Amino acid sequence: MAPLVRDGATVAAIEVWKKPGRPAVHPAEAEYAIVLEGAGTLVSGGTMTDPKVKNANLTEGGQIEGGVTRTLGPGDVILVPAGVPHWFGITGERLVLLGVKLPGAK
Repeated sequence: MAPLVRDGATVAAIEVWKKPGRPAVHPAEAEYAIVLEGAGTLVSGGTMTDPKVKNANLTEGGQIEGGVTRTLGPGDVILVPAGVPHWFGITGERLVLLGVKLPGAK
């Protein structure tokens, strides 16, 4: 993922997912995304098991328990608030998102 636009802490990038990532939490950033291509699943909310802090903006875990599952396709718009566990599953070859990380208010 290479940023398309960066304005201070706000970054917009095209994200091409060819396989599922790990469940994640961005403690101080909301994640806004538009599905451009492909299909997948978003699991958000609930509790992330086995959390490991990767850096100040990212904690990854093993799985999400008790989250809400949504099917994703082109045109869908997603907003994951800061601090909410989330995970993207892939249906088919890939899921392409225009993703924007939005820093929390200070």
